[in-house]
Amino acid sequence: MSRLTELAPAPFVHHRVINWGDTDAARIVYTGRFLDFALEAIEAWFRAVVGYGWYEMNMDLGIGTPFVKAGIDFKAPLTPRDGLRTIVLVERAGRASITFKVIGERDDGVCSFAGTLVCCVVAAGEMKPVEIPADWRERIDHYTARCLEAGHEIAVGHQE
Repeated sequence: MSRLTELAPAPFVHHRVINWGDTDAARIVYTGRFLDFALEAIEAWFRAVVGYGWYEMNMDLGIGTPFVKAGIDFKAPLTPRDGLRTIVLVERAGRASITFKVIGERDDGVCSFAGTLVCCVVAAGEMKPVEIPADWRERIDHYTARCLEAGHEIAVGHQE
């Protein structure tokens, strides 16, 4: 088991400051930024749990993880007075896809957004699905098991 996986908290939480540039004319976070926040948290999860960021996956391993589906439910506004904690859970790991559940909470504990995003694991230049590498699968399964132990039921782990 990778040392990175052992150190990654379960569930994984990505912390972010909300900046003035994240907001729109209504003085709250611009709608399109929420997807950025979710993707930023998922890439941090990949680094912490799988051991690679997207650049290293593509350049060094020849593997990409393009997203094929994304949905976000907006719950409460965010402003630059708020910090953001984005919790990343694995809802499902298929043969060549990973379904993530992300939950964005303000520092005061109020849920700001919840989303479901699905990525497909592909051969980077060809965009053809490939099976999740065995070492990734082991780390993902270990992570989801730890999330379940911590009481996060959304993390159901490996499914065929």
